[in-house]
Amino acid sequence: MKKLILILFTGINFMACAQEKFSNCSAVFLNDQMIVEEYSDVAKARISKDAQGLISAGTVNLGDISKGEKKAEITGKFEFGVAIKDGKTGTILMYSAQTFKKIEAEKILAKCKKGDAIIILTTKDQYALPHNEILVY
Repeated sequence: MKKLILILFTGINFMACAQEKFSNCSAVFLNDQMIVEEYSDVAKARISKDAQGLISAGTVNLGDISKGEKKAEITGKFEFGVAIKDGKTGTILMYSAQTFKKIEAEKILAKCKKGDAIIILTTKDQYALPHNEILVY
């Protein structure tokens, strides 16, 4: 009986710990508008060097594309890290060791030049963020 109880609790423990990695669709936003034009494999995220407002990252509900619903709806926001990729060398520099739920775009863009990229880093493996590299133009 003790062995059966031990096996049962072990199985429950494994099921509780096992979450699918990268199972939540996520996007980066500027003033609650998705930065990438469309959520697809070929879409590229871009931001103007002169952009203003708050950058955030969150989970999204993409709607039913077959029904003509194309607007992404924010369903929750999460903490993220920020790095800057140099456009000439490809070197990635951590912007800050802290994480953010939102940050002023102007603060990050002040450290960027045209051709650089802002990289948004998720802090948990449950978030799929395919458009995490944002080209500064």
